[in-house]
Amino acid sequence: MEIGFWDYTCPRHGSLERYTAADWDTLLDDMVAGGFDSLVLCPKWLTTGYRSALSWLDQDPSCSAIALDNRPIHHALAGARARGIRTRLLIATTIFPAREFTLPGGFTYPWPGVFADGEVMLYDLDCPGLTERMDQLVGEIIDLFGAQTDGLIIELEFADGEAPHRIPIYDDWAARNGRPPFATMRNFRFESRQYPLTHWRDFTTTRRIETLQHLERTIRSRGFTGELSSIIELDNSPGVVMSNVNMRMLADALPGWAVSTYDNYYDRRINRLASMDMCVHQPRLAGFPVQYLTRGVMTFSTPPWLPPTTLEEQWRMSLEDARDHQPDALWFMGADARLPGAVCNNALLPQWGFADGRSARQQLMQMAQEILRP
Repeated sequence: MEIGFWDYTCPRHGSLERYTAADWDTLLDDMVAGGFDSLVLCPKWLTTGYRSALSWLDQDPSCSAIALDNRPIHHALAGARARGIRTRLLIATTIFPAREFTLPGGFTYPWPGVFADGEVMLYDLDCPGLTERMDQLVGEIIDLFGAQTDGLIIELEFADGEAPHRIPIYDDWAARNGRPPFATMRNFRFESRQYPLTHWRDFTTTRRIETLQHLERTIRSRGFTGELSSIIELDNSPGVVMSNVNMRMLADALPGWAVSTYDNYYDRRINRLASMDMCVHQPRLAGFPVQYLTRGVMTFSTPPWLPPTTLEEQWRMSLEDARDHQPDALWFMGADARLPGAVCNNALLPQWGFADGRSARQQLMQMAQEILRP
């Protein structure tokens, strides 16, 4: 089982966005000392964390990768390879700051106190013009960094929602597949034990498949031969654990792909066994290699109905679950907390039990040694 960190060079995440070469050397050396052998690095999240020539990507000069023309990312990837650390690049392809992106058809991403109203937009997979921009985004990242990494992870977050322009596309799909038309699909009686969105989920799974197959052709045409993976998102709430895709359909259509799985609250106290079933066992039964993502040095809020928790409590449960259920890779989101970001917040970190990000990650790696490799 690979084990490592999943982190971001992107502004407002709060972790690595202002890292220098010396910071990267410290992190990578810490990983080697702590027995971590895997790194997922995201240069494109809600915001952009690399220097791009694409006019519709945001370019915050406070981000060190943008200010230094991507040298910190090249340094990080080269340093990881020199230390025997396997790397993937994560690319979020459906969410962008509206000011620069200006593509119609999206909807506002609400994150009060971090992103101003209307600043960040999310797009479904049928928004006109999005696929062409995905091609450019993925192609540019491959051209810049592909030779230095072992794999790509494609994220299609919030790409499955209803929108007026999707209704005729759904209706055409439904007519060809023996499903009810959109106008009648909602004519069901509410029943707490019944999942009512099967037809829509199969439709959006089909659209994910078609998009990922298209991007695979784009990726391979650029000469990239590394591993390909995509994210399966899980809703995990009291009494409900639900995947956003039909896993069997996805697996049958994407041979050779892996999946990265996580639950939406990053809190191992919620449906602990059921979430492991959906995050590890069910995708494996469908035929996927499984990469499981959980909370690292991460202050992302806990559900309001649960009492406070600590990072150490969360790590212990994640490590025990990984030991017991054996995903192919285990990644902890957040290797540091340097700024008051949306996911990793240095001002909130003391409430989670640590004074700084480095001491937190070192404690996490020590705990991993004790639980996974006693």
